[in-house]
Amino acid sequence: MGDIQIVRGARTDAYAVRRAVFMEEQGYEREFDALDDDPRCVHLAAYEDGALAGCARAYPAAAARELAPESPLPPASVPGVAASGDTVYLLGRVAVLPAFRGRGVARSLVDACDGIARAAGARAMMLHAQERACGLYAACGYAAVTPLDYEDEGQPHRWMAKRL
Repeated sequence: MGDIQIVRGARTDAYAVRRAVFMEEQGYEREFDALDDDPRCVHLAAYEDGALAGCARAYPAAAARELAPESPLPPASVPGVAASGDTVYLLGRVAVLPAFRGRGVARSLVDACDGIARAAGARAMMLHAQERACGLYAACGYAAVTPLDYEDEGQPHRWMAKRL
């Protein structure tokens, strides 16, 4: 494993990773949405030893309700988790290019997004995790708050949350 650097605002590189992982590798069709252009949405790109390795984004839950109501929306309330859309952030689009998987890139991205949400005053972070990635998020302190659903292009996902 090399040195992992997380860069805020590297949208072009983040989009390249999302296209490669979600669209080309996993077959998703609706990868980009109005949230991507909202100034409240923070795009991150990860680099290992200078090479593009992964991406993620974080934004207030309220932004998702306003700009992407067609996307899976988080549960309105989760016991033990913050109450309003202003105090809940969403983590999403965490993706790592195949050559960099298993090297701590995803965890670095999740930790950076948690920090962004905390700095913005969020009290909780939620995400709609692909079933195959639930173990990663659990290792980062997230807990499942819903059963599996198929709201995201028919793929198995579940909502997970973490108090910040």
